[in-house]
Amino acid sequence: MIRKDAHPTVAPVLLALLVLPALAGCTKKVASTAETATESNENPLRPKPGGAPAQGLVQRGGQRQVNQQLLRSIGQYYALFRTENGRGPRDLQDFLGYVKDDPNARTANIPQALESGWVVMVFSPEPSGSEILAYEKEAFQTFQNRLVLLGDGNSVKLMSEPEFQTALKKR
Repeated sequence: MIRKDAHPTVAPVLLALLVLPALAGCTKKVASTAETATESNENPLRPKPGGAPAQGLVQRGGQRQVNQQLLRSIGQYYALFRTENGRGPRDLQDFLGYVKDDPNARTANIPQALESGWVVMVFSPEPSGSEILAYEKEAFQTFQNRLVLLGDGNSVKLMSEPEFQTALKKR
């Protein structure tokens, strides 16, 4: 409690003495948080597309959403290729040449997914709407399933391993 008859500059000085240590502590916390953010520029909760399926259920759930969108993007580019050329691509190199010319496809990681082999495309014969066009190379071990893009270019389905093998043999 400050006395009424105290000098008028005592209150601001006391207030400054109380606030300055708190502010000094806050800047240290902000600096350490900033340092942590610069050490790892990647968000651990945001899955990266590609590679083998994550083996944790939560990580796989996030990765699955990203990979579903990637497969849909591949299907859209496949449909565009067919529309512009009057036929489907003959092989992976034919399709990659088309996709690499589009900056949006590069941003969507389509060339990386196909070149690294974690997404496999089936080119011949041209798939119908219910046949497999592309799929994740490796199955999710916990449930033995994988994402599959169907020939319509838009439908992405989660197939069990036996169902996948049967559908692939039909091709």
